[in-house]
Amino acid sequence: MLNTTGMRWICVLFVLFILWANHLWAQKVNAFPKPEDPLHVRIAMFDELMRGNHWNEGAIMQHVIFPPVGKEIPIVGSQEDCAGHTAVFLAAYSHRYAVTKDPQVREWANQIMEGLLKLEAVTGVPGVVARSFNKTDEPLWHEKVYFFPEEWHASKSLPGYRWQGDLSSDKFTDFLYGVGTYWEFCADEEHKKIAVDFLDRFIGRCVDYNFKMVDVDNKMTLWGNFCPDLPHQDLNSLEMLAGLKVVHRLTGKERYHAAYHTLIEKYHYDDHAIMAKVLYPEEWKTSWDDHLAAKSLYMIMRYETDPSLLQKYRMSLNRHWYDWKDTDFRRDADVFYHMLYQVLTGEKVVGEKCIEAIKNMRGFKRRQRQFTIPTANGNKTMNAEEEGNATTMIRNYWFGRHYGFIDSAW
Repeated sequence: MLNTTGMRWICVLFVLFILWANHLWAQKVNAFPKPEDPLHVRIAMFDELMRGNHWNEGAIMQHVIFPPVGKEIPIVGSQEDCAGHTAVFLAAYSHRYAVTKDPQVREWANQIMEGLLKLEAVTGVPGVVARSFNKTDEPLWHEKVYFFPEEWHASKSLPGYRWQGDLSSDKFTDFLYGVGTYWEFCADEEHKKIAVDFLDRFIGRCVDYNFKMVDVDNKMTLWGNFCPDLPHQDLNSLEMLAGLKVVHRLTGKERYHAAYHTLIEKYHYDDHAIMAKVLYPEEWKTSWDDHLAAKSLYMIMRYETDPSLLQKYRMSLNRHWYDWKDTDFRRDADVFYHMLYQVLTGEKVVGEKCIEAIKNMRGFKRRQRQFTIPTANGNKTMNAEEEGNATTMIRNYWFGRHYGFIDSAW
């Protein structure tokens, strides 16, 4: 029989084995590109990293923390923007399918669309979409640390899942952009209907509630105000017009056409849209507002046919370009703005600096970090690896390939 000392050593070795095993299985994909690799190689490898380490039943995790702090499945980390990253990844794969016509790419895109549908299904209310979901019966530690802890709920419609609520206007824009792009460039007839029905439920609910995004409690979310009877940002006016234009094109329903023109003729949302870009003071400018305006303008300027409205949307784009043209290309999204402007205007603005920035897109690195974990017995400090995401980089690449800015040999 083993003595007490022997048993102690066995326990120690067992714990070490578990920690080693957790590290071994902490992530499915571990191959990172080298900085000197060609762009197409880097993109392919980051795509593998995203699908291998950030794929949560079709939804895309924006930030993943690995064991021992996280789980073997990618459900631990900040998640307030997961729905948005899922929609942008859907757009990326839609542009990719437009280029390659690869049936595997279309199937992946269909699965990402299923992820968006699950973000809706988990809330239990048609048209209410979650920020994120986790397959877990118990609250996880990150729920108490990131975003709003009170917005995590146990799902009644999908028992065994938890979801994060209080969707914001940026997700509204991501959906009209990502799902609209999927419908336009990728989905077959069956999946076109799936995409149409999703946006019809989602944007239709906003219209039903006087142009407000409302949660399962039927109350407006914190950043869900597009309402003509409430003060709101000019950018939100542009976003709602883009959403209505997209959902009308997809569904053909007169209610969306009527709502679009009511907001323009009675409430002058078209004039608000011109001022969607904040230029002064400098400290009021935000990069995330640029993301939202770019996606909105991409959709509405290609779908609108009224010359007077197009002129106003072009004025909004010009106001953004006044700022975008002087970028130093430090952010991945900057190259998208230049490509987007050229696509929408026909003006040749993608020059050598932009091309060099495209070629030098680098994605993320895996980092080792120390995390403070809340537990029933107080806070505990642990070390683990984490990854950011490469959705914007991958979208940029396939958008550029789709519109002829990027050479496949790069």
